[in-house]
Amino acid sequence: MRAFRSNTALLPLVASAVLLLASCSSYDEVELKDITNVEVLRMDGKQVALRVDALVNNPNGFKIHVEDPDVDLYLNDRFVGKGLLDSALVLDRKSTKVYPVYLHADLQGGAVLFMLLGGALSGELKLGAKGTVAGRSGMLKKRFPFELEETIDLRSGR
Repeated sequence: MRAFRSNTALLPLVASAVLLLASCSSYDEVELKDITNVEVLRMDGKQVALRVDALVNNPNGFKIHVEDPDVDLYLNDRFVGKGLLDSALVLDRKSTKVYPVYLHADLQGGAVLFMLLGGALSGELKLGAKGTVAGRSGMLKKRFPFELEETIDLRSGR
């Protein structure tokens, strides 16, 4: 009789898990459609801070919290450091809109100073980012790969 009661107590938990998994099947991929603007907020020999305006489509009927980035940043095709989000990013449900993404990286390597100097002389730098970011909605979490490349005009911010 005791085993019967414990199985009955698990029934709501199992039913919740089935409903949760069923809702996962209706998930549609989030799409990074475009980078509309890149602004260098701060750049020195130790750190770079950026604002990237990203056009993102979330076709799902629920908000998605972007977190836990694993981003490699490149300047002129050379690895310079790991990118970190400076603020939380929440994608609105069933929307395609531009989100400002604030991030920074602690620069690594001695060649960075020469790249910055070269960029200052030429007036532009090629910024690349490659990695994954996690999207979370409630208890569900999924990693998304991405890759982008943008030439930044240091004179105008894009």
